[in-house]
This record gives sequence, C-alpha cells and structure tokens, in this order.
Amino acid sequence: MLELERLKGRHHAGYSPQMKGFPSVIYLPLPNRPSPPDLEPIRSAIQDALNDADESERPGLRRALDIVDEFISADRSPATEEWARKALAVAGVDPKAKEIKAIQALRAARPGLGMKAATTLVRSLRS
Repeated sequence: MLELERLKGRHHAGYSPQMKGFPSVIYLPLPNRPSPPDLEPIRSAIQDALNDADESERPGLRRALDIVDEFISADRSPATEEWARKALAVAGVDPKAKEIKAIQALRAARPGLGMKAATTLVRSLRS
C-alpha cells in the first residue's frame, strides 16, 4: 500500500504507474506527405478555355493541356523497376546497402505507393 501511495505522487502526464517506463499516452505521428492533387478540374477548365479560345490563344492552351495530361498519366502509371531505379538515384540511396531507406525514399517519391509494393520493388532491385 505504501508503494501505491508513493507512485500516486509521481503520476504526471506521460507516466503511468501501471506500466513503468512507458508513457500513459502513445502518440503515433501521421505521415508528413502531401496527397497528390486532383488535376481533373484543372484539366476540365483548360479544355473549356481551349474550346472557347480564338486562334492566337489555342497553342498555349494546348500546351497547358498536354502538361496537365503528363502529370495525370504519371500519377496513374504503376511504379516500375525503372521508375524505382531513377527515384532512388535521385534520392541518392543504394537499395542493396540500405533497404529501409530505399523503401522510405520510394514511398516519399510516390505518396500512394504501399509498403508491400515498395518493399517488393526494392527487393527486386537488390537481386
């Protein structure tokens, strides 16, 4: 009983007498990655402007539409070994020496890439 009274005096934020050495609340940080933007409304707006544009505005709007289409198709394309090699080269990570860092780099480069897919890609590059 005396031990319990002594522990009550030590109870404060981050300390739980039931679990010595562990905080009473465990905080799990959310990933600090932006989600990819939805480019469809932008593409639609540019397409509408192109439909209503005069001849002098059309080349610039067509180019803008092509740029948005490139981003949309890149976002939808599957992550491949070739893409992974390039992404890891840009990040400066060797997948053979640092597997975990390589997985993190791939997931940072493509926010929608899952852990299993990133691990599979890195392991395929190691062989």
